[in-house]
Amino acid sequence: MEVLQEILKQIPVALGQFLMNYGIIALVYFLVWKLFKKRLQNWRIQLKERVDAKQIKSEIINSLFTLTVSTFFVMLIYFFKSAGYTKIYTDINEYPIFFAFGGFFFFLILDDTWFYWTHRLLHHPRIFKYIHKVHHNSVDVNPFTSLSFHWAEALLLTFWILPVSMVFPMYVPALAILQIWGFIDNLKSHLGYEFFPSWWNKSFGKLMTSSTHHNMHHSKFNGNYGVHFRIWDRLLGTEFKDYEKTFDEIQKRKKGSI
Repeated sequence: MEVLQEILKQIPVALGQFLMNYGIIALVYFLVWKLFKKRLQNWRIQLKERVDAKQIKSEIINSLFTLTVSTFFVMLIYFFKSAGYTKIYTDINEYPIFFAFGGFFFFLILDDTWFYWTHRLLHHPRIFKYIHKVHHNSVDVNPFTSLSFHWAEALLLTFWILPVSMVFPMYVPALAILQIWGFIDNLKSHLGYEFFPSWWNKSFGKLMTSSTHHNMHHSKFNGNYGVHFRIWDRLLGTEFKDYEKTFDEIQKRKKGSI
């Protein structure tokens, strides 16, 4: 009974977090797509805007399913943690310090790897139309697209946390930082505008994806599957050959608008 009560307490926490994230998404949409739209017109990745009220409405509805699944998954993880089946911990002294400070980087690479292969699986012709098509209905992406998924995809993309937590110690603050990183990266990927500077792909940033990188996945479909890093796409030849050229062309447009 105590475990059940503790699990139920997580519902308002999960709801509050989702609403806060959605508030950030709505604010970014208002600022970038409405308030500064004219000033940032040359920063747009797809010059032909195809986002309309119907698309936004559909994305918001899809997000409600994402909310439901995310809340359920948080409760499921908390149940396994309360029952002693996971190695999720809050006391930094419970495990060697490496797991507290090195865990985030390990989780980030694991999350990127899981996303890449799951993403490619969801593009299989026999699966795509049932699940991933919901997300790809948004060809011209915007901040609201970042949470517009089929409920099964929302579960699949984060499911790795449960089995990994059963064998690998997970420090809660490290998981929280990963969650924040993932939210920002996801929002960036679906921004519809390129805010990274022109030198990005000529520095350490070359390893990481940009808004242009994922935007091209929505507009060209088969390629650029990675979420955090470009590593898997480059290793397996699934990155669009004209990605960096497209990125540089957008930068030239941006300079012309200053």
